Amino acid sequence: MRPLVIQSVTLLLALILVGCAPNADGTFSSGHSNSTTTGATESDAVGIQLLTGEQASVVGSATNPLTTSGFSDRLELPSQRERTIENRLGTKFHDSSIRWQQSPKFTEISIPEISNRYAIWGATGRDDFGNLYLGVSCRGDWKDSASLCRISVGELNATEIGDAVTNLRRLEMASDATMQMKIHSKPVQADDGYLYFASMDEYGETEDGTRLPFYGSNLWRIPVGVAGTDPSEGEWEHLLALPEGVVATACTGRYVYALGYYQHTLYQFDTENSGVRKIQVGSSGGHVSRNFLVDLQEHVYVPRVVLRGTGDYVVQLIEFDTDLREIASHPIDDYGATSGFDSHGIVGFAFLKTGDCIFTTAKGAMYHLKPAVDAASNLERLGWFHPSGESYPSVLCSPDGESIICGLTQLQGGFEWVVYNLDQWRGEVLPLSPSAKGLLQRKAVLAYGSNTRDQDGDAIVAGWYQDEDSGKHLPYAARIQWPSL
Repeated sequence: MRPLVIQSVTLLLALILVGCAPNADGTFSSGHSNSTTTGATESDAVGIQLLTGEQASVVGSATNPLTTSGFSDRLELPSQRERTIENRLGTKFHDSSIRWQQSPKFTEISIPEISNRYAIWGATGRDDFGNLYLGVSCRGDWKDSASLCRISVGELNATEIGDAVTNLRRLEMASDATMQMKIHSKPVQADDGYLYFASMDEYGETEDGTRLPFYGSNLWRIPVGVAGTDPSEGEWEHLLALPEGVVATACTGRYVYALGYYQHTLYQFDTENSGVRKIQVGSSGGHVSRNFLVDLQEHVYVPRVVLRGTGDYVVQLIEFDTDLREIASHPIDDYGATSGFDSHGIVGFAFLKTGDCIFTTAKGAMYHLKPAVDAASNLERLGWFHPSGESYPSVLCSPDGESIICGLTQLQGGFEWVVYNLDQWRGEVLPLSPSAKGLLQRKAVLAYGSNTRDQDGDAIVAGWYQDEDSGKHLPYAARIQWPSL
């Protein structure tokens, strides 16, 4: 592993080569940006590369990084179609029904034969047409790379639409040793008609927060086409190379946010002018929340974790506006903070029709976030998601967007399906359906997936399990389908 000083100098030189230099105020903009306000908060040039449009060819790519021949004519941009609140929130709502108060069946999705495929770490998302996306992580051997897969509406087969290292090599940005073994972040669509996601490395990192992964992370986007088009027609476009490991992305409009470790480093990418902002929200050691939130005003909410003494953590949910100015903070209890990777922070979330958000912590505490226009947000604790108390509720959605929150939670080594009624402030445990049992009673199963639903109302669960024959961990994904009335 190269010394960090050499690595930083190398990244700075690359930044200068692609025409992305710091402005007088310490902010950044790409060479072709028309913005006069593009900026960064507490940022420096080291480790950030903007490679958009023709700039990528400066570092030796054989072709333009975005090739959409035969695809761009089917790309519908915001000027051609108005995005609904559902699409901006990355979910789908249906009318109130007793359907949502019944146990759903789990129908497994076929995952492509990706080299050394390993797990799907909550990297589930959708586009405006209701197609679903999965980030499939690999074991991290030198020859392997995380891949993005797409599931067309109503289908049970995922199609691979590229991997991170292959695309870095296509752009002549990777060596034979470059590693990007994870797509941990949720794929999210922005107003510009593109789907955004991040790949990341883990090699060389330390779980106490003292050393970053050697190859860092990369922010990508692909064009979103109408249902039924060939997803392989749109190549990955490289946007940012970052030193941190990016575990989460979120977006409800113009700005794409990315959360990296360590210290809960938050990036904001402006899809209109390629401007970048950066701020350290603050976290202890190696802790990183697996999710963060963005509301319809595009305000972003990130936990700040402070260690006051041995085992004594203070956790607050910090609200930032689109200039990354801190405008509110809310205490969070039963967050389950530690200074290592074993603490997962916000593990589940589901938006409501109002734009409010319900989220759960790794200990099972349930909160209601109420954004406000021209005022600070409000945060209310609802109690425990599971009626028995502490659990690990990492699969969450709101089918009606009003009063019902459904989710899969892990308790004492087993999984349970819980339906929580917001009007009554109580949750009910329902027996798992036979199909859910068949999937979740495999060996060493982990389950993730929040908020994502397709046009038919199906939600999605993903994770890993241990194969009985080989002993290897393998990824899985399944549609969550409620019974019809």
